[in-house]
Amino acid sequence: MSVPTRPVRRGDRPRLALVLSGGGARGAYEAGVVRYIREELAGDLGGQVQFDIYCGTSVGAIHACFLAATSDLAPVQGRMLVDRWESFVLEEMVSFGLREFLRAPATLLGSGHIEEIEGERRLGGVVETRKLERVVRRLIPWGQIAVNQQRGFFESLSVTATDIGSGKSVVFLQKGPGNPTHWSKDPFVRAQAVNIAPEHAMASASLPILFPAVAVGDRFFCDGGLRQNTPLSPALRLGADKVLVIGLRHKPPAMEKSDEESMPYPGAAFLVGKILNAFLLDHIDYDLDRLRRFNAVIRAVREAAGPNDSERFEEVVTKMRGAPYRVVDELMIRPSIDLGGLAGEIGRSGKFKGTGGGPGIQMLRRLATARGADEADLLSYILFDGFYAAEVARTGYEDARTQHEELAKFLGDCVIRG
Repeated sequence: MSVPTRPVRRGDRPRLALVLSGGGARGAYEAGVVRYIREELAGDLGGQVQFDIYCGTSVGAIHACFLAATSDLAPVQGRMLVDRWESFVLEEMVSFGLREFLRAPATLLGSGHIEEIEGERRLGGVVETRKLERVVRRLIPWGQIAVNQQRGFFESLSVTATDIGSGKSVVFLQKGPGNPTHWSKDPFVRAQAVNIAPEHAMASASLPILFPAVAVGDRFFCDGGLRQNTPLSPALRLGADKVLVIGLRHKPPAMEKSDEESMPYPGAAFLVGKILNAFLLDHIDYDLDRLRRFNAVIRAVREAAGPNDSERFEEVVTKMRGAPYRVVDELMIRPSIDLGGLAGEIGRSGKFKGTGGGPGIQMLRRLATARGADEADLLSYILFDGFYAAEVARTGYEDARTQHEELAKFLGDCVIRG
């Protein structure tokens, strides 16, 4: 049993946020990055990085809750998370069959069947996720979130979900007393203070159509990635001075026109995967570019203006948006390879931890050999299998290693030593 890390006071240390993206089974990449930070990077920095704010969407919401709940065990967090991912056996995690497929049209038309499972309500969904939900409940010591927050291991936790009825992004917040009380003026974003529980994380991770929508109170929610897949905005509004973002989308080099013309006509599985990409893998590059532009403007105003002018600028901005602008440093780690392509390779190789699973799982296996499976995006979202997870986590670990110098420089003043 590892000895819990001792909480310390912030002092002048920057407030650091970890921002985690959504993407179903691709989330094993985040586990690999966290493991590198907690093991290799910590050894070189001489201590563990202290994350003050955890923000997640979809599978990133589950990871954010896990990291907050185990923040007193920082040195072993990464290994624990990777081990859990690598233990997954596909047919033990998800299943689906004829009944689930027949319900899909009704869900789309607004007359889906509401099921009550273990006291909780679910709506629609092609994939049966009860086993996966049980893993989430058991993986995370939910009661420890509030304990660790009170003991100072972290300040704030947020998970984002989409309210199906209104279409709004709802940011479920468990924040400290010193955090800002204002929130976005965007009419399509609502913040709600809660004690974050399993239903909030599972609502955020409910992939539209594929996974059943989850009831929180009297409203149904689905994946927060429909409107806000990489939750950068909550981290900024919770007072982050630095933001480490882990993305799940590979950014390929510019595609040549000849490459586009040579692509075959895509099949149905290919199209569904691309639709999910459009929904869930958002334009984080645009958000980060906008943050950099704001940083540049703030620095320019401070350099060009006198003290009185700077104060006046802050007053006007605060009145306009409810909070002053400030410089926020950022760093992003993203996959060096296409995780959809990796899913296709794993599927075609036949390397699955399990061998059974019935017709539904066999169909998943066939997705790997379907037309257009060189980019098996649909498969990559639902391939909760240890072989795929191990390769994705290894990719995250190695990508973090590649950015070791950048990470060490960025996180060096956020380390707890001694």
